[in-house]
Amino acid sequence: MPPAKAEETSRVDLIVGGLEYLAQGFSIFDSELRLVACNRRFLELLGFPEEMGSIGRPLADLFRFNAERGDYGAGDIEELVKERIALARKAEAHCFERVRPNGTVLEVRGTPLPNGGFVTTYSDVTERKTWEDSLQAAKQKAEAANQAKSAFLNMVTHDLRTPLTSIRSFAEILSDNAGIDAEQRQEFLGIINSECLRLVRMLNDLLDFAKIEAGRMDWSIEELDGAELLQSAATSMTPMFAEKQVALELTLPAQAAPRIAGDRDRLTQVIINLLSNAWKFAPANSGHVRVRLDCLASEARISVADNGPGIPAEKHEEVFEEFRQVVGANTTHPAGTGLGLAICRRIVDHLGGRIWVESAPPDGATFSFTVPYSR
Repeated sequence: MPPAKAEETSRVDLIVGGLEYLAQGFSIFDSELRLVACNRRFLELLGFPEEMGSIGRPLADLFRFNAERGDYGAGDIEELVKERIALARKAEAHCFERVRPNGTVLEVRGTPLPNGGFVTTYSDVTERKTWEDSLQAAKQKAEAANQAKSAFLNMVTHDLRTPLTSIRSFAEILSDNAGIDAEQRQEFLGIINSECLRLVRMLNDLLDFAKIEAGRMDWSIEELDGAELLQSAATSMTPMFAEKQVALELTLPAQAAPRIAGDRDRLTQVIINLLSNAWKFAPANSGHVRVRLDCLASEARISVADNGPGIPAEKHEEVFEEFRQVVGANTTHPAGTGLGLAICRRIVDHLGGRIWVESAPPDGATFSFTVPYSR
């Protein structure tokens, strides 16, 4: 063989061999829609057996193979093949994404050839699509958080102004009316005290959340008696429940429970928050809140169940996000910062537990969280 011919043959062999190592799959069909060339990656990405890559194979055979294994969905096999052959005969440039049954996302890009037929490339873009979808989801979540934060700032501005205005108004009445009777004076002082406590709770939520987010929260981890902790928190809430005539039922293990590892003040904060929410949504005079401690294999579980309106399933995760509030079906927007449950989740997470809600409106809601036993 002449040197020039041998060099040309070697070059062609190198090109053909190199095509086999492309990350993309490719195929070439002539004007009669018969396979001229393809690489192994084409067969791999499309899930074709090796014999489908034989030179001269009609494109209809490949379409039929796909249709028979259900890639094109339900329908008459030959009709599905016929539809795709009709599109292929147009030999128009095209680019689209195709999701294979195994979840792989392929970018299919076809280019017509000057003398008829077309060359098509197939790229696996699954990772890119997953990244794009994750980026889009993150963007939407960030936008939602930004909207929630704006709503939160508006709400906090309003909620801070309301008790401050109330305190100022009643203080002015008491100051300007020295002769006001003792009963009314006590009533106004009670309102002022209540509004001051409301302000303190709001500011405490804001400060706690800021500390946790900045990693500056002080923790004092110790061995704790879960039953005693729950009993103490429930006792502190008894007057509030009695005033609204909401029954508070506490169920503790018959046997001594293993001691848990946690921060007494922070766990009390979680329990009080869950009890406060249950009290808030339980109906007056007929409300019932059940609190129980269960001993599991490696952790304790504390549950607070109420007979309020419940929480829609789509909001079960949302209620633990910052600046969100527990709003059940047919309930008005509750007062507060919307940070209580977000703080609870961060406390429980820090202690190695988990927190969740179960609810099917209108049958109330059950908030539960776990705390690992002390080692």
